[in-house]
Amino acid sequence: MKNINTVLAVGAMTAVCGAAEAAVVKIANWNMAGLAGTESSAAGTGSASVSALNATRGAGLTGAAASNSMSASGWSGQATDFFSFGFTVASGQSVTLSSLSIGTRASSAGPGTVGLFFSGNNYASAVATITQGSGTFVNSVIDLSALGAQSGTVEFRLMAIGTNSAGGGTTGSGGTLRMTNYFTGSPSVDQGGFFFIGELVPSPGALALLGVAGLVTSRRRK
Repeated sequence: MKNINTVLAVGAMTAVCGAAEAAVVKIANWNMAGLAGTESSAAGTGSASVSALNATRGAGLTGAAASNSMSASGWSGQATDFFSFGFTVASGQSVTLSSLSIGTRASSAGPGTVGLFFSGNNYASAVATITQGSGTFVNSVIDLSALGAQSGTVEFRLMAIGTNSAGGGTTGSGGTLRMTNYFTGSPSVDQGGFFFIGELVPSPGALALLGVAGLVTSRRRK
């Protein structure tokens, strides 16, 4: 009896795990099309069990006009100089991120090196960097697979690193940086936003509870 119950419980748990594992999809997406650039925030679109946080501009920055983007000047290295975006994962779930696909552009006096920072390490160090050319759109696919499973609220920030400008001088107060939709291919094709790719899976605690439930159910049926 015991062995049969154990097999049934393991089988039930395996079936639940297989059903819960989703294909790699867009976890959260922010479409910058139609924005004037000066907006203080932009709503995102989440996915199953994931809510997108608004994309926002830090208090140390000033909005700058630039169509189809969120743009700002005032990149002076303050802690409040950043673009922010992220998501909240539903309780009992976690997200394994694969990548972030995003477009950026800096003016000549804008930041020459931009870092992607992460709430998981309290923004202590960049998880990736983007090198900006003067007035050139940079479309980046940033590998985030090393971050591991994420749960709860997860925030990312784009911040300037150092004082070198995209034009080769020093970052100026009037220099701008914008974040835009990700484009790919030649000719370039708008992918409908900038976005995280990843997989939503049950947390280990949820899986353990499901396993116990399967074992109890099998015993009751027996």
